[in-house]
Amino acid sequence: MPITYQVIKCTNPKGAEGVDYATNHAVKTGDYDFKSLTEDIQFATTATKADIVAVLTAAKEFIKTHLLQGQRIVLSEIGALQANISSKCFAQSVISLDAFDPSSYIKKVNIRFRPEADLLKYVRMNRHLKRVPSELLA
Repeated sequence: MPITYQVIKCTNPKGAEGVDYATNHAVKTGDYDFKSLTEDIQFATTATKADIVAVLTAAKEFIKTHLLQGQRIVLSEIGALQANISSKCFAQSVISLDAFDPSSYIKKVNIRFRPEADLLKYVRMNRHLKRVPSELLA
């Protein structure tokens, strides 16, 4: 199955006027959801659907718990998940320790995924690309 992409407009990297720029952008072709994963595992193994659902549900709960505890979740041969925050910079000398509320400086909380090197290498080596129509290349 190919990785689909389309050509989209992007800003000029050097800020010059009068030249239009474009880039290739991966396009989502659908979702692979919990139900599909459960069915595929059931088909590929001798485990029952109920057992698979129980294991995946428990794994999801453990992953959530350990992310909130600040731990990195390492899924061998897949990748690692870790909670991440981005924050505004602030002058340390301006804020007293008693009045400091760090949560007011946090802009967002994300979960970072880092794929395992072998998984990334597999996707890069076995990729097949297919361009879908776009406004720029109609």
